[in-house]
Amino acid sequence: MASARNLCQHADIDGNQCTSNDYILCPHCQLQLCLKHLNYHQDLLRSELYTLCNDIDHARMDLDNLLFDSTNHREYLFKRLDEWYNQQINLVNKIYSEKKQQIQILCLQSDMEFDTYKNEQEKQLKDNLMKQLNKVLRQKQIHMDDLKEMRCKLDNIQRGLDELK
Repeated sequence: MASARNLCQHADIDGNQCTSNDYILCPHCQLQLCLKHLNYHQDLLRSELYTLCNDIDHARMDLDNLLFDSTNHREYLFKRLDEWYNQQINLVNKIYSEKKQQIQILCLQSDMEFDTYKNEQEKQLKDNLMKQLNKVLRQKQIHMDDLKEMRCKLDNIQRGLDELK
């Protein structure tokens, strides 16, 4: 009994179909192939396997030759850290100098303002309150309004002194 055979399903690069009878289903490409093309596909797979083996060997050799140079890396990191540290110290020193100068200026301004205020209060006490007191003392009589006015002026001066303390 003769059975009908199918042709090999392999086609070359130019698209020419193989004219041999099929032999088996190729696990590589899932085509029905003749023995010649089945062996050809096996050769292709074997070639890919050899290439893969070479690639694995190269990767293993690269891995074997790979060294971690922690000394250079550590020195680089320490150098960067030292640079950062020095920048921060310089920045702090700069800010410190600026703030110190600002305090110096503020102290000088405060000293001048204090002297001005003190002189104004002394003038107020001397020119205003002391004159009025001497005037009242020269008069033989004391009026309640004069006492209240002098007390009010003295209280104002005293409040200013208390603010300075």
